[in-house]
Amino acid sequence: MASLRKVKSSPYWYVRYRDLETGGWKDECLKLRCDDRNDSLKAHREAAKRSANEKKVAPMCGDDFTSWVPDYLESHYKNPRSLLRYQYVWSVVNGWLLSKKVRHPRELKYQHANEYLKWRKGAGASHNTARMEVKFLSFVVSEAIRRELADRNVIALTRVELEERELKKELTDEDIKKAREAFKSQPKWMGIAFEILIHLGCRFNEARIPKSRVDFKERTITLEDSKRKPGHSKRKFLVPMTDQLAAYLEKIKWSGEFTIPPLDRGMNQSFNAVLFKACGTTSHSCRVSFITRCHRAGLSESEAMALVNHSTRMVHRVYSRLNIKDSTDALQRVKAPPPPLQ
Repeated sequence: MASLRKVKSSPYWYVRYRDLETGGWKDECLKLRCDDRNDSLKAHREAAKRSANEKKVAPMCGDDFTSWVPDYLESHYKNPRSLLRYQYVWSVVNGWLLSKKVRHPRELKYQHANEYLKWRKGAGASHNTARMEVKFLSFVVSEAIRRELADRNVIALTRVELEERELKKELTDEDIKKAREAFKSQPKWMGIAFEILIHLGCRFNEARIPKSRVDFKERTITLEDSKRKPGHSKRKFLVPMTDQLAAYLEKIKWSGEFTIPPLDRGMNQSFNAVLFKACGTTSHSCRVSFITRCHRAGLSESEAMALVNHSTRMVHRVYSRLNIKDSTDALQRVKAPPPPLQ
């Protein structure tokens, strides 16, 4: 069914409709203004006309999952990494649906969610991964409802609790020594990435930094937050660079104009495999360690948040690993008037 939508950067109505020849979905600017009443009426009439045409040829086009989900994912996920991730998730979910002869949203049943969870965990996925994929299927069905391909979201009725995850450990000085020793026998980029991670607390895929964003004179680095969308005001953020990190970066052999080569999922897995063997953890512990050390060194919460580009305290506090010893040491600096002598 054709549908109208507004685009922030445009004053015109856009219509999403099915191509009657290919069966795929397309978006078109109608050149009819959203703020004009007459234009808006014309836009709604045009959408209704296209919907009527779609119904005439519906048997030819089909409304099964494979006819619209791939196009929908491409239009919904603007970040290439996110798109790649959910295309993979859909390939897994859709493969299972086809094995159950479920091709259309209306063929889904409530019990399919629990059957999928059981199958996916039996195939080696973690509970939380399987849960995420069921939630993703629910997201797809919600879009099917908007397209009038389903009447209700039976998958959304399934409640699956998150499994409590083990907290990522803080890397001690001894852990860092072990990791450095382990990376000596690996490709050079791994050791470089590790030093950037423990000195800046950035995420693994943010460790590939162009030389143009490293200012050795001012001792600053401009990082790019991989969690924020392109164009977001806080996607790029400036952080100070210690003399120790500056001296290290001045001596390394750069990969062209970058600190390390282009990253892919396999490189992240290889890096984590080496780090896990050496210290029993993954790259995320570098971020945990950096934030904890910031707090231990006396930086305020807002100062530490700025260094890692956190926007909310709730997210930031998940990373801190301050313990009773830290509290004891801090308590010694909290002075009260001495009690009276007996």
